[in-house]
Amino acid sequence: MGDNRIDVVVADDDPAVREALADLIDSHPDLELVGLAINHEQAVRAAVDHHPRVVIMDVHMPRGDAPSSVRAIRDQVPGARVVALSAHGERETVLNMLAVGASGYLVKGTPAEEILEAIIRAARDQFSMSAELLADCTEPLRRAERASWRFEDLVGNRLEDSFLELLGHAPCGVLIVGPRGRIEYANAHTRHMFGYSSAELRDKRLRDLVPERYRTASEQLIGRVFSSPSAMSGRRRDGTEFPAQFSGGHLQGRQPRGVVFIADLSQLRAAESRFRQLIESAPDAMLIVDTGGRIQAANNRTEALFGYDRDHLIGRAVEALLPDQPLTVSLREWDDSLEEPVGHSMELVGRRSDAKQFPADVSISPLRTEEGLLTVLTIRDITEVQRAQFVLERSLELLEVTDRDRQALLSHLVHAQEAERGRIAADIHDDTIQVITAASLRLQQLRRRLRDPDEQRVMDKLDETLKLSLSRLRQLIFDLRPSSLEHGCLAGALRGLLEQIRTETGITYRLEDRLTAHPPAETMALIYRTAQEALVNVRKHAHAKTVHVQLLGLDDGCLVRIVDDGEGYNPLEVESRPGHLGLSLIQERAQIAGGWCRIESEPGSGTTVEFWVPLGAPPGAPLDPADSPEGDPQP
Repeated sequence: MGDNRIDVVVADDDPAVREALADLIDSHPDLELVGLAINHEQAVRAAVDHHPRVVIMDVHMPRGDAPSSVRAIRDQVPGARVVALSAHGERETVLNMLAVGASGYLVKGTPAEEILEAIIRAARDQFSMSAELLADCTEPLRRAERASWRFEDLVGNRLEDSFLELLGHAPCGVLIVGPRGRIEYANAHTRHMFGYSSAELRDKRLRDLVPERYRTASEQLIGRVFSSPSAMSGRRRDGTEFPAQFSGGHLQGRQPRGVVFIADLSQLRAAESRFRQLIESAPDAMLIVDTGGRIQAANNRTEALFGYDRDHLIGRAVEALLPDQPLTVSLREWDDSLEEPVGHSMELVGRRSDAKQFPADVSISPLRTEEGLLTVLTIRDITEVQRAQFVLERSLELLEVTDRDRQALLSHLVHAQEAERGRIAADIHDDTIQVITAASLRLQQLRRRLRDPDEQRVMDKLDETLKLSLSRLRQLIFDLRPSSLEHGCLAGALRGLLEQIRTETGITYRLEDRLTAHPPAETMALIYRTAQEALVNVRKHAHAKTVHVQLLGLDDGCLVRIVDDGEGYNPLEVESRPGHLGLSLIQERAQIAGGWCRIESEPGSGTTVEFWVPLGAPPGAPLDPADSPEGDPQP
């Protein structure tokens, strides 16, 4: 073995592809095959044993997963590079492989010369990717580049007019102070607060706006990177004072400038008064509690609910009203927290002054004050609510018994359909694609030995036919098993279908995903198949230019709306013709799932298809994406 030869390990679970790759590497004078593997475990072991420069590895093999194998090879054999080879080319799979350190990603069916070149490039620490994958994977980067902007374009070394306009709308007073301590700018809030015009404030100093006793403190605000708020008094033009809070900082630029923010606290005091009135007028009992669990304030509804006078409650532990429950622990979790606390609710048991207990809904909300973090408790007696809930639950149990059989049937049907589609897709991937890939590699090796141009042209046409077959088979696998649907992304699966229709027919599309809930696997498959049936009708019959698809959450379910601008039709006339079962299948699928379907169309006005299905999880074993792949354009 010469020093310049590149050691290569081949890992592929299909014997025909593995042998074809081995022969291809042996045929190249600069490459040497040092190991073979049929699964992920063997691929890692062969890399550790032989220390190859390049490992060319099938992504989908048993006994492991590709990202873990790449990590293991990179960790244990730092000099090794991995080139991925797969029948699939989904963006998510490609990006996952590149993220863990793969040096290339090729789709099976790539010409033999490109495979050899990718191995040599990987040995040089260069990257390779099939051309059809590169455009798809770089599209997010192009969108990010188009959306990027530089902050320096918005604010330069001087105060821009747009920046001053922004300060003019600030909810507090803002002053810009020049390097000599003179006021250069005051927003409208400041002018109104102090009673000066812009001309009168210009060239004044900050100390001119505060009483004599605060002048030293005001000067200390200027020139700092940032200062914490200071409580002082402001002095208006007429000499009157008002409570205010000052904070300062500085602006970067050619000449350093200071910025001062001023808040009028007199409005805050008025707000505190309104807050007390709000608590007193609340329909529920309300308490203000400190972090130690001591009651600081209570409204009149608290007196009526618990039977205590509020003066008796002030200073007492909240456990007197809500005993033996983890409320105090919940309050203390907020103390000294770096994150902004978020309120929540708890169902606890309240105890009145006569020792009678009642179920209570307690809403716990944080309240930040100058004295520290307090908690507002809103307490409601839910005795009647729980009684009504009990009656409702018993009624729902009766409804669930009648609905269970229908949901179980739906689950069984969807599971059986998707399992069969998955089996077909797996057979295509594990058998047909592998055989055609091996045949393509053999054909390319044979072509290099031919010298007659006519024979080479025949071989080129045959190679193109095999590539077309591989492309169609990969598309069929996508139709049978949309990868986005397998990963729980309904919108991604529909986007892939719409992109396929756009490529084949030129119909442009717009997809809106406003579905916040995550449907169960069976329901997601049913939604996809139903929408797929409607989109197949658009592709075949509508003669449309655009189609708009919406996924909406409605009434604990998913509403799908598909609107095209095609030539339209008369639904009653078309559905009565033999062989036009597409729209009937859409309606039947929605109804068997407990939903509904609506179709509107007329000649010359396009077509709207809407269907809704509930998102409740059906009984029975859920679909496992690994065992029951999804996707098929026809039922």
